[in-house]
Amino acid sequence: MAPPRQHLPVLRFGPFELDRENGELRKSGVSLKIHPQPLRLLLLFAERPGQILPREEIRHCLWGEDTFVDFERGINFCVNQIRATLGDDAERPRYVETLPRRGYRFIAQVSSQVLVEPVVCSVSVPSRTLPARDQEEFGSIPPGLQVAIPLPRLPLSRALLVSLLLVIAGLVAAFGVHRWFSSSRWPSLQNIRLTRLTESGKAQSVAISPDGRYVAYTIQDGENSSLRLRQVGALGETQVLVHEALLLPGLAFSPDGDYLYFLRGPGKNEQFTNLYVIPTLGGPERKLIENLDSAASLSPDGHQLVYLRGRPRLDCVEIRIANADGSGDRLFATLQGAWTGYLPGPSWSPDGRVVAVPAFMHHKQPPFVLYVVSMADGAVKEFYSNAHPIGRPRWLPKADMLVVPIEDRNVHAQLWTISYAGGKIRRLTNDLHNYAEIDIAHDGKTLVAAEKSITTNVWTTSPPDLSKLRQVTDGLHTIARSFPLADGKLAVLNRTDNGLWLLNSDGSHPILVFDTHDTNWFGACGRFILFESMRTFAHGLVRINEDGTNAKRLVEGTTWSPTCSPDRKFVYYAEAVKPRWKVRRVSIDGGTPEDVVDNPGESIPGNVAVSPDGQLLAFPFDVNTPESATKIAVFSIKGGPLLKAFDAPLGIIGPHWSPDGHSLQYLTDEEGINNLWDQPLGGGKPSQLTKFISGHTFDFNWTADGTLLVLTRGEVSSDIVVLSNLR
Repeated sequence: MAPPRQHLPVLRFGPFELDRENGELRKSGVSLKIHPQPLRLLLLFAERPGQILPREEIRHCLWGEDTFVDFERGINFCVNQIRATLGDDAERPRYVETLPRRGYRFIAQVSSQVLVEPVVCSVSVPSRTLPARDQEEFGSIPPGLQVAIPLPRLPLSRALLVSLLLVIAGLVAAFGVHRWFSSSRWPSLQNIRLTRLTESGKAQSVAISPDGRYVAYTIQDGENSSLRLRQVGALGETQVLVHEALLLPGLAFSPDGDYLYFLRGPGKNEQFTNLYVIPTLGGPERKLIENLDSAASLSPDGHQLVYLRGRPRLDCVEIRIANADGSGDRLFATLQGAWTGYLPGPSWSPDGRVVAVPAFMHHKQPPFVLYVVSMADGAVKEFYSNAHPIGRPRWLPKADMLVVPIEDRNVHAQLWTISYAGGKIRRLTNDLHNYAEIDIAHDGKTLVAAEKSITTNVWTTSPPDLSKLRQVTDGLHTIARSFPLADGKLAVLNRTDNGLWLLNSDGSHPILVFDTHDTNWFGACGRFILFESMRTFAHGLVRINEDGTNAKRLVEGTTWSPTCSPDRKFVYYAEAVKPRWKVRRVSIDGGTPEDVVDNPGESIPGNVAVSPDGQLLAFPFDVNTPESATKIAVFSIKGGPLLKAFDAPLGIIGPHWSPDGHSLQYLTDEEGINNLWDQPLGGGKPSQLTKFISGHTFDFNWTADGTLLVLTRGEVSSDIVVLSNLR
């Protein structure tokens, strides 16, 4: 019989308390936000102060033997999260000490109350009950979370013991039969091996040859990109097939593996994409089709290809078929009501009978839908839907199952399998990767993925020298947006924990006020915060109080970029309304929306902005031709004709008005670095305001008085990983 161990319900070290019973970390009585896995590791550390914990033991206690994750990266993430939460320093540790090649040791003094319970390796954290729909897909306990439940020791009679053993034997046999039958259909997690193929952090799109021997991928290095080919498992040089200024995501091998299809934009125009083909081992390239909006997928016999084309003015996405040489291009089916800005790409099934197409349907709930299109008659059938984005699917060999990247609530796409017969979904990976794009070899044993990670924090600066930055937040965050509020505080949208946080301008006193899953486009409006919602109610525009209370839906529809009028009486926003996008407004108290102006282009790919004096309205628009770039339109706030239109680089972030209202400002990317530019309203060339030489800037906002510029900055890394032994 194993000796009992001491159970420590509340562990105290420094100003911190770990409440084991409630799964809560507190500092000076204030609850702190921390992910379940780092919290379990912190519990493990604090229960064994002064002891060396090897990484292998941490792996066993946190994940066990049957969970597939990238353990090395997972442990590093957990340790870094613990240090960020505790304010610890790896170089001068006060809590967690790293012992190279040995493990970790918790060096703080721990005090506690002491109870007794049986020995259990797994560190337990109370689970939260999920909604019924989420329980069906994810289970009532978060993936990878092991809950220790001490069993009572009761005396058993001999007959009862024999009966119990027979029941257990029957369950084991039933499990074995189920395992035997299911192993031929569902990928097994136990034997999967993950190998990193690139280490540059600059790899983008990926495809694997049908025989699994070669992996093709693109590298984006500043303004230059290249298409490369590498043999799986070989140590030789990577072959560069194409070197260009702009190669876009979307690679595909022909079924025989002899040719590779790729996408390229003319010049630097990402809005206009052409399809090319090149021999796999190098040779002359040929342009096949112009004006695609997705990657192409080849039919099993290699004679045809399928791709998508967005038609914003018709509010639809076209599913088009062409011969493999680009001839015979024709419309095959239409997804009416699909948003043209979300096109991961189609996937032709191995038996040639159907094509799987993910789409964002802005009038449906849930809005992200995976369709299957019959190749016999073009019939479109909804197959699966989710509240979170669905990536480009890939079929397993028997055409009975798909592997699909699906984003979770923390905006990390994990891999899931969906059975074609019944639409049953199972999780394939449970790690800290973000699988942006995948491909599978024809035997279904090897999968390649472009794995992306983004780390961002909030920075502030003030005129006249905008190069003097001050970091406000610190940690492994994925902050999507930050903006100032009227009372001098900052609002921060953190996708790492899906929280909307309020904090002082120096980063102190952070307060979690709102759960932001299934939301987008946050902004301030007086005492309110505005956002776009895709939650249980219909897609639309919502306001909440600054403290996160009293949510009120202002308008339904595919809203975009809500912005507040200076008098705080109206909210202006873009909406996809047939036959084209419009700018509309609604009272801050709700009511009937009013049309303000029609979009002069195809779509509105950025912010709607109202000038500080409330007289002018500005927003970007695209015209889908090879020659055009993004333009910024300026209208009267009362509508009427277009007053001004400024040329702007493609892919700008913004625009926002300058605090004095004399110019429009936006972020643009040059050689992989984002800087802030200023376009005078009176005309002339834009001027560069910031001189950053590294890093990415994802968002910017001025305080109303123009004394503080709030920036969201960080790093983006993307590499290719190989998952082998899937079947």
